[in-house]
Amino acid sequence: MQIYDNVNILINIGGKKISKNRQRAVNQTQVIVFKTINELKNYLNDQKGSGKTLGFVPTMGALHQGHISLIQKSLTQTDITICSIFVNPTQFNNSIDLEKYPRTTAEDMKLLAAANCDVLFIPSVLEMYPNGQIKNTEDYGSITTLFEGEKRPGHFDGVITIVSRFFEIINPNQTFFGQKDYQQCMVVAELINRHFKTIKLCIEPTVRQNDGLAMSSRNSRLNKSELLEALAISKALFYVKENWGSYEINDLLHEARNIIQSAGILKIEYFEICHKITLERLSGHSNQYDDAVVVTAVFCGDVRLIDNLIVYK
Repeated sequence: MQIYDNVNILINIGGKKISKNRQRAVNQTQVIVFKTINELKNYLNDQKGSGKTLGFVPTMGALHQGHISLIQKSLTQTDITICSIFVNPTQFNNSIDLEKYPRTTAEDMKLLAAANCDVLFIPSVLEMYPNGQIKNTEDYGSITTLFEGEKRPGHFDGVITIVSRFFEIINPNQTFFGQKDYQQCMVVAELINRHFKTIKLCIEPTVRQNDGLAMSSRNSRLNKSELLEALAISKALFYVKENWGSYEINDLLHEARNIIQSAGILKIEYFEICHKITLERLSGHSNQYDDAVVVTAVFCGDVRLIDNLIVYK
């Protein structure tokens, strides 16, 4: 592993396309690691100068199969795949949450090498915020103030700030986000629509364990009994999906929330059924809507878990 010490919306539902220009060695384990913006930009400029396309997967580390699926998708769509690991302080409204966020860089590097990722960018806070931790001040409307925006004030301003910074540095052809952070995906879509129209956003399906629990870096903070209790979250989501079109939305919400609340240690922060793009809450009978997205945030002990599911007739 080489380390430089100085250094339009598509929601994918399957299928792969191999870049015609891509020639990748089987069992490749070399990942080039950059720590500085200048070294990374010099390398990427050389790659783009030779006609290579760039795919970008931003992460905060503590990687799991959900992240790796994004890397794998980028490998099939672009010539050079760049993954970033950066625990962004400006998107945390809770200093304790920031402190407890899992950091497993050594293990992450092994996973990226095994996945054949081309480039890893692991900058410091000072590298990304040389002039201090200044957040976005542009108004993005209700998409940043509902749900996660309401419960985590300033969160999406931090997301917009750091994603903009990465886009300016890397200037990828495509960027890959996981559907598990659905509201974040919609915010990034709006950011791209406003300021980065040449970048294609690919939203990949949530990766779940065999038992239905959405893969999350925060799952590592749950003990065995909490992991079992947390299964009620996906059970509630799939209840809505299985019964979509048959009941009033209020009735679906009531039953789904009861499923979660029946697990004694779970505390619902929100559980709502919304328009897929605007995230406005829906009401009335579910059969009047072709589709919707169910979004939720639930505390399992002191660990906050988010999940969502697109439902349709």
